[in-house]
Amino acid sequence: MIYFKDKEQYVYAYTKSNIEQVSRLTELEMILSEKEHAYTDAYNVLQAALLELNEAIARYDLTIASEELNEDVSEFENDVNVKTANYNIALVTFSKIESEYLPIKSEYDEIPSVFFEIRENINVMKKMSQKEVDVYLNPPISKKQLIAETEQQKQSLLAEANNAIAPLQDAVDLGMPTESETAALQEWKKYRVLLNRVDTSTAPDIDWPKKP
Repeated sequence: MIYFKDKEQYVYAYTKSNIEQVSRLTELEMILSEKEHAYTDAYNVLQAALLELNEAIARYDLTIASEELNEDVSEFENDVNVKTANYNIALVTFSKIESEYLPIKSEYDEIPSVFFEIRENINVMKKMSQKEVDVYLNPPISKKQLIAETEQQKQSLLAEANNAIAPLQDAVDLGMPTESETAALQEWKKYRVLLNRVDTSTAPDIDWPKKP
């Protein structure tokens, strides 16, 4: 994905193929601007040659129909031949230009409108650097969120300590603890005290007490 940011700092992401299609769109417009002029000129020349040919044929037919065979018939016939040759040359020239122009025009016309919109967007937006993209995709955790996560961890550890202390305290309360249970109880209680003193507002700089 390629990321862009607008003036309001909103982020837009496009695939590489999207950007390539936009580049092709611009390329086609440049090619068309060059070939369209030649296409139009060749078309106009062809139409003018066709008109002259039709006029020459009409004059020849009119002369033949008049039944006045004279030297003008040969002149009109030669004129038809010249105009036919001119038309054929214009047709060959136009056909060549048309064969190059129409496929490009067809490709351009078939481009979905969304790519024109994408081009408008990226023309007024700034392409994001890799560092900016990394920050956008993996935003730093806010201080508030860090404190909340640390507090949740603290409460989880306290619950674990309470669960460890409860059976040991029962043994002491009943006057039946072993030496190891008495020692473990003191360690767990000391751990719980230290754990309670943890200031979660300093997250992420937390010095957690060592668990027994």
